[in-house]
This record gives sequence, structure tokens and C-alpha cells, in this order.
Amino acid sequence: METDKIKTLEEFKDFASYHFKLLKPAGDKGRESIREIRFYGYADMTCLGVNLIRMCLNVVYSDELDNRDIYIGSILELALQLIPSAEIEVLDEIYRMLNESEDK
Repeated sequence: METDKIKTLEEFKDFASYHFKLLKPAGDKGRESIREIRFYGYADMTCLGVNLIRMCLNVVYSDELDNRDIYIGSILELALQLIPSAEIEVLDEIYRMLNESEDK
């Protein structure tokens, strides 16, 4: 359907729904949307989070960049989402189990 042929709201909705596929509604989060990011594993995902944090630190401590042009808060929020918090609890439990076996 070409844009010059859209005459009704329903035609516009059909046209828009065909093109707006990148974000998906979160469902339980009100007006929030979800965007899928693919990784090769936990290490890849965590490295991206670390690199985002490093980039923010470079911007904060740099005298050459205009910090007003970069929204550091949104970058750090993304980095926080990449930290595998639940999986870290499993690592802690494995660490405790390994140390218990060494103490015996």
C-alpha cells in the first residue's frame, strides 16, 4: 500500500503495522516496549555492558568532549540491563559449594 493512497484511519493502521516491527509491546509493563538484542553468550553480553560503562567513564572524565551531547544515564541503564543478576546468584552458590568442599 502506498502512502498517497491512504484515506482512512484503518488503512493507516494497516500501513503502520507493516512497518513498525522493531519494538514489541512489553505487555505487563504498560507503555514500555521490548527490543531484542542477540549475543553469543553471557561473556559477550557482559563485555558489552562493561564497554558501555567504560565509554561513559571516558565521556565523564574527558575534557575534549561536550558531555551535554551524550545521554550517559540512558547508556548506563542499558548497561545495567545487561548484567546477569540472577545468574550471578548461581555463581555465588557454586563458589560457596567449592569452598565448602575444600574446608572438609
